[in-house]
Amino acid sequence: MAIFACAVSAARRFSLVAALGFVAAAYVLPAAAQWSWRDETGRTVYSDRPPPASIKSDQILRQPGAQTFGTANNNSAAGADGKADAKDPAKPKTLAEREMEFRKRTQESAEAEKKQAEEQRNTEMRAADCERLRGYLRALQDGMRITRTDAKGNQEYLDDAQRASEITRAKDNLSRGCS
Repeated sequence: MAIFACAVSAARRFSLVAALGFVAAAYVLPAAAQWSWRDETGRTVYSDRPPPASIKSDQILRQPGAQTFGTANNNSAAGADGKADAKDPAKPKTLAEREMEFRKRTQESAEAEKKQAEEQRNTEMRAADCERLRGYLRALQDGMRITRTDAKGNQEYLDDAQRASEITRAKDNLSRGCS
């Protein structure tokens, strides 16, 4: 019985150590994917998000998946003046530059989708207006009794001359705005 109790105790200790190991790993792994850069005041900023667009690539000290920036051994991609040439296509872009390009593409895509949705909504509204106008024209041509409300709020029925002018106006509107 004592051997069984000792085995259970060892299993609990092992599971406790394993759980603590997982918790420690959960805290350590996100720290490996950190950004660091110098802000406008020269202070070093640490974050898990990319720096704002106002931060230049030479101010970035560390980014996830890349070696540190701004060190003497990592300036081999820099020109004689110490700045990287952004127009050289052979040089890989930094993660911050790729992030900015991604944000720009995303914004352009959202603007294009918004414009397309607005054009589609306008087309649908125009089609509904045309359908209403066609129905009004059919009602006029079929001789249905049509009423108007005058400026005083009184209803008046269209006479034959008014009906003819409304038919002409509806046909003109259909020919101009509807295909």
